[in-house]
Amino acid sequence: MDYIKYITDGIESICKNHKRRSAGCESVKTAQAEMSEAMKDCVDEIRTQQFEVHPHAFIGSIPLDAFLCLVACGFFVYGVYAGRPWSYIVSLVLTIMAMIIIVVEYILYKPFTDKLYPKKTGQNLYMVRRAKNTPKRRIILCGHADAAWEMPILKHFPMFLIVTCIGSAFLYWAVNFIFCNLALADFLPEKALHVFAVIEIVNSILYMPLLFFIDWRTVVDGANDNLTGCYLAMSIIREMADNDMRYDDTEVCCLITDAEEPGLRGALAFADENVEDLLSLNTVVIAPDTIHSPEELRIFSRGINYTESNSEEVCNLLYFASIKNGLDIPTAEFYPGANDSEAFSAIGVKAAAICGVAFTPQDYYHTVRDTYTNLNPECIRLVRDILKDAVDMFAKAGKAF
Repeated sequence: MDYIKYITDGIESICKNHKRRSAGCESVKTAQAEMSEAMKDCVDEIRTQQFEVHPHAFIGSIPLDAFLCLVACGFFVYGVYAGRPWSYIVSLVLTIMAMIIIVVEYILYKPFTDKLYPKKTGQNLYMVRRAKNTPKRRIILCGHADAAWEMPILKHFPMFLIVTCIGSAFLYWAVNFIFCNLALADFLPEKALHVFAVIEIVNSILYMPLLFFIDWRTVVDGANDNLTGCYLAMSIIREMADNDMRYDDTEVCCLITDAEEPGLRGALAFADENVEDLLSLNTVVIAPDTIHSPEELRIFSRGINYTESNSEEVCNLLYFASIKNGLDIPTAEFYPGANDSEAFSAIGVKAAAICGVAFTPQDYYHTVRDTYTNLNPECIRLVRDILKDAVDMFAKAGKAF
C-alpha cells in the first residue's frame, strides 16, 4: 500500500465530508467515526471518551481581553473629562480582569472563563494495537481532529502589525494601571490627565484589531492542522496490521483528540481520566502536529508558551529517529501556543511533539488556506519515517539508543 496516498486521501475525505469541525461539534464525531471504521480491522480495542467543553472560552480570551481594555479606556477617558474619580476605579478593575483572563486562559492554558460560554460535549477516540505478550510499555501517537475558527488577522496582517497589536494590549495593562493609580492619587495637574487620556486612546486604536481576531462564522478545514497528525498515527498502525506485525511487549496506540484548538481541553480530559493507567505502564506520547514544511520541522521540548517542559527522553527518541533518516531536526525555540503533548507532560507522562510549521505565521495557519490541496506529501513522508523509527526504537529498547 502507498501509505502517503492513504494519508492524503483520508485527509481529503475528512475535509470534504466533515466540514466545520470546531471543538465539540457533531462533525468532529462523524470524522472520528470515519477514522474508526477505517481502523477497525487494524486494532484490538477502540473506545471513545466524552467530556464537557466550552469551546469559546479559550479562543475568545483574546477578543474578550481587547474588549475589556477598550471599555476600561472609555471609563478612564470619561473620568478625565467628566471629573469622576469612581470611573478610574472601574477602569482599573476592568484592566485587572483582562490581565487575569489572558494570563490564566492563554498563557497558562488553565480553564477559567469556561462557565461563561455555551457547553458542548467533546469526544476523544482511542485505538490500541496490543502487544504479543503482557505489555511492558506503551507508545501513543496523538493527533487532533478538531479544526480552528479562522483568524483573519493572521491572513491579512504582516507579522510586525500582529506583534504591534498584541504588544499594545499588553502595554495597555501597564499604562492603564499606572495612569489610574496616579489619577486616583489626585495630585496630577489636569493637563497631565488629558495627555494620559490621549495616550490611552492611541494605545486602544493599536490593539483594536484584536476585537476581530476570530471569525466565528468560519471554521477552517484543518488539513495540515491537524489531520496530518491523525492520519500519520493511523497509517503506522495500518502498516503494522497489513504486515501482521506486533511488538513483543509494546502497545502501539492512536489517540485522536477533540478540542485541541480551545486550549488542549480534549487531551487534558483524556490525561486526567486515564492518569493511573498511563503512569502504571512505561508510556510515552508523541504528538505530530501541522506537518507541512520540511525546513520548519522542530522537536518541541517545551510548550504552553514555554512554561511546560516536555520529556527529554521522548525528544531524544525523535531526534535519533530523525538522524537515522538523514535529518538533524533542531529543538524548537519559544513559540506562542501549545500542542497536545503538554497535556500529558503536565501529569508526569513522558511526551513531546514534532511539528512542521513556522509560527511567523504561515498563510495556511488557522486560515481557510489549510485545505487538502495544500498538503506537502514529502514532509508527511519524512515525518512518517521518523515516527516509524521512533516507535520501533522505543518498542525494542524502551529508549532512543
